[in-house]
Amino acid sequence: MNKRQKLYILTLVVLVIVFLLTRTSNNVEKRIKFFQADSAKITTIEISNIKDTLRLSKRDNEWMMVEPFEYPVSEQQINNIFAKVLQVQTSNLPISENESSFDTYKVTSSQGTGIKFYDKNDKLLDEAIIGKSSSSGSTPVRRPDENKIYKLEDNISYLISTDTNSWREKTILEIDKSNISKISVLHEANAYELTLTDSLWQYADGQSTLGVDLNNNTLKDILTSLSKITVSGFYDNMYKEYQDKLVEPDLEIGLELFNGSTHYVRVAMDKDPKYVMQFDNDTEFLYSVYKNWVEKFTKEAMDFK
Repeated sequence: MNKRQKLYILTLVVLVIVFLLTRTSNNVEKRIKFFQADSAKITTIEISNIKDTLRLSKRDNEWMMVEPFEYPVSEQQINNIFAKVLQVQTSNLPISENESSFDTYKVTSSQGTGIKFYDKNDKLLDEAIIGKSSSSGSTPVRRPDENKIYKLEDNISYLISTDTNSWREKTILEIDKSNISKISVLHEANAYELTLTDSLWQYADGQSTLGVDLNNNTLKDILTSLSKITVSGFYDNMYKEYQDKLVEPDLEIGLELFNGSTHYVRVAMDKDPKYVMQFDNDTEFLYSVYKNWVEKFTKEAMDFK
């Protein structure tokens, strides 16, 4: 056997060893991150099912819902995508590679929920079809162009929804209490104003005038409720349905700030204990609040003593 033949045989042996090692390595189970998109590059997230499509985009470092309509996105919901969904792990070994299993795990395009991640140039970074599982601690998933189905080691299906209400920011106004200069309230039993003079709040209702202690619980509740108005739900494009009620609302609130800006709130009974709220005369989006929020304002002079 000459030197060249020995070299060929040695090369063949090395190749066989590499092949066997690779094959063995591929059959060793490892925990890996399922999504491979670089989170720093993601500027658009699209979530869709057979009925709806939801599209979220980052604009000037803030996330907005841009489809089916424009609205600020809940910071917590976005954080869940980056901290939970994008970080979810799985085994490198699929639980199935058979197309016949798609129905079992609900990972067809018509049964599952799709999620796509894009960069600023609208380049697709990663995508998947999220299926449904009977287990609360896992989620089946596959990529649309593959038959391999993986089991994610967490239930993320509840975080990936096309329901617009679950994504919208429910705080519609957030300001510093110290910026509030005047509050005007009108309800069925009373109409009153609270005005900040120097460091003292003054109550007036046309019959009574009195100074209000800063520790007064009614005053503190009102200031807290107006410095951060958080709603419980949304009524989209339903102004005509509630117009008559809002023309003569159960509660009206006017808010003046030291910077000269103002805000106006109308609240009318919907179905007890829910009320419909109109904020700053907006007719596109109305909101829902509960009776306990309304009752913080339906006060009289004795409540401020």
